[in-house]
Amino acid sequence: MPVDILLDSGGDILVNAAADITPQYSIRQDVKIRLQWFFEEWRVAPEYGVPYFDEVFVKNPNTERIAQIIREEASKVADVTEVKDVNYDEMTRNAVISFTMVTEYGTFTEEVKINV
Repeated sequence: MPVDILLDSGGDILVNAAADITPQYSIRQDVKIRLQWFFEEWRVAPEYGVPYFDEVFVKNPNTERIAQIIREEASKVADVTEVKDVNYDEMTRNAVISFTMVTEYGTFTEEVKINV
């Protein structure tokens, strides 16, 4: 029986009862990790990441632009064919981004929380 939760509280991928990692878990994990990278955070590849400080954590953020950024970043993961229904909570200095992605393994709704 597969595990319903993708990552544990430490950010490690969970496996099913048979100690297997199914492809959809790997894809979901890749997208969530990619969305947790801040732009220019990683020295090896500074072009990776989401421009949270430039586009998201600003006064009067452009929610349409944020949705576009999330779609583009998540779509860079192999096997993600579509990202839709991106929602962003602009009421706090924390980003709570929920989105639905379509892969060849199914459609999944995920949430990423970024705290500053």
